[in-house]
Amino acid sequence: MAVAALASGATARSMPRQRAGSVVATPHTSVAVIVNKANPVNQLSVSDLRRMLLGDVTRWPDGRKITIALREPGQPERDALLRLICRMSEQDFTRYTLHVAYRGEAQGTVKQLDTPSGVRRFVFNVPGAIGFVRADELDDSVKVLQIAGTTPEASAFGLTLRTR
Repeated sequence: MAVAALASGATARSMPRQRAGSVVATPHTSVAVIVNKANPVNQLSVSDLRRMLLGDVTRWPDGRKITIALREPGQPERDALLRLICRMSEQDFTRYTLHVAYRGEAQGTVKQLDTPSGVRRFVFNVPGAIGFVRADELDDSVKVLQIAGTTPEASAFGLTLRTR
């Protein structure tokens, strides 16, 4: 995996949206992919990220077990991640994980957390953890990964949410 510069944070951005003949600004924010600061990985491809989320890849290059930290179902960052990276709905993802567990193939660990600070704290305390939070909820306790060579604040990043 390539080494790349890290993003230190991001802010919400606006993208124009057409509505009834006029352009309306719709606020957006990106989903940041975070790991423990001791993790040597700085960048992942979308394919690598998908394989981690689906349990096909269960170890980091240094041998540490990957533990995925997700918000609970129904949270926008989780929905965006499942839809854009796994190409699944929440229902599809649940069905997939149950099917894999039933067949005895489940090797990855997924931890569901209630809050973004809970995700950050978990990733801070678990060296093999990877988590997902809104870019406007980042702090310096964790390292932000580049996905496909792009940081969360870049317009081409791809993991964006509409904010209310």
